[in-house]
Amino acid sequence: MKEKKDREAVYTITGVVVHGRGIGKHVGTPTANLQMEGHDIALETGVYVSKVFLNCHTYYAITHIGTRPTLDNDKNISIETHILDFDNDIYGCAVTVCLYEKLREVRKFDDLSALMEQVQEDRFLARKYWGLDQTNCALYMDVKRRCAMLGGQEIYLSVNEFGVLYLLYAFPQTTFTKEEIYQKIWREPANDHLHAVENTIFQIRKKLKPYAKEHEYIKTVIGYGYRFYPAQ
Repeated sequence: MKEKKDREAVYTITGVVVHGRGIGKHVGTPTANLQMEGHDIALETGVYVSKVFLNCHTYYAITHIGTRPTLDNDKNISIETHILDFDNDIYGCAVTVCLYEKLREVRKFDDLSALMEQVQEDRFLARKYWGLDQTNCALYMDVKRRCAMLGGQEIYLSVNEFGVLYLLYAFPQTTFTKEEIYQKIWREPANDHLHAVENTIFQIRKKLKPYAKEHEYIKTVIGYGYRFYPAQ
């Protein structure tokens, strides 16, 4: 049997990266959108483990082929690839995407947060498929088990710790004030309880630190609040 890194692709797509709606980048999972022109739209839809060839470099990725039922109501088929650990501007660049194993079918999620949770799971499975070192991957939030995964370790958090970290993690482009965090997680007016947020942030940082390789996942925005800072 061939090693996974040497297996042949089931389908290869070459095209130019065009502008999409930018939703993926806004929530921390930027995608390269390929022009459909010239491609077989009868290709089986789904989410695939993939490789991307760009400017003589090879990258590991996840590719979505199909409609976007969580975000759109139309029937347009799109090809969108999320390249692991990559956030460069490649609009207008020609790329080749090779599809390998199909991870799952395209499906509609109840909301954007649920979609993001699945994308993180897809990223984790893609890394596992290629045998990549999970110690270098971004923080992964397992909503079903209510824990964080980092450096191959499961990090268990209290209810409020998980809620605060997931709030920041789900909206990496947003800085939340302490008042906003308290009201969203504790579900009551903040009043003078902001020390609860500060202590919870301290405890989260303390639990992540042994596995974070000196990366600070929660940044303090002085004079305002906190935001999530993904590992690159």
